[in-house]
Amino acid sequence: MTIARWLFNPFIRIAGLRSLVIGLAGIVAAGVVAAGAGMHFDGLLDVHAGNEVALWVPVVEGLVNWAVFTLLLLLVALLFSKSAVRLVDIAGTQALARMPLLPVAAICNLPLIQDAFDGLAAALLGGELDGDAFSGLVAAILVTLTGLVWMVTLMWKAFSFSCDMRGGRAIALFILAVLLGEAATLYLTRNVL
Repeated sequence: MTIARWLFNPFIRIAGLRSLVIGLAGIVAAGVVAAGAGMHFDGLLDVHAGNEVALWVPVVEGLVNWAVFTLLLLLVALLFSKSAVRLVDIAGTQALARMPLLPVAAICNLPLIQDAFDGLAAALLGGELDGDAFSGLVAAILVTLTGLVWMVTLMWKAFSFSCDMRGGRAIALFILAVLLGEAATLYLTRNVL
């Protein structure tokens, strides 16, 4: 397999229980690393930084995001897929699809990015945002957006692979599941946790 295939469609080689174990380990690791950077994942596609958070918060948020989206995709598959689907395949591939959050969290631990978060906090309290802090914020935004695009691409590939769904109808159902997942996870992480 090529590097591009590993980065954007690893589900051809890794699915089922194996992807579930690797993916869950990745979600937990991303949460631990995110806590070190003062980040949390309070929505299916949300990454927020610059806050002090307890170690357990981003870990639990990551697991909630994964579980909610997995259940939504299972429901979609049971209602609309013409193939037999297995929960372990959907759960495993969706867990593995969240792996890009780990490098995003790791990069946000870099001193340049951390200084930018501190500079932004100071600017919000009435100070000025200096050039280095601005550069760090731009870098953090670019890294985060790249990671989120990569993750959504993997989420789509995982859905298409594990539910055997393709085409316009599948894309529409996936987008609907993402929107419902975002609303549900925002509610759960902000009001229940």
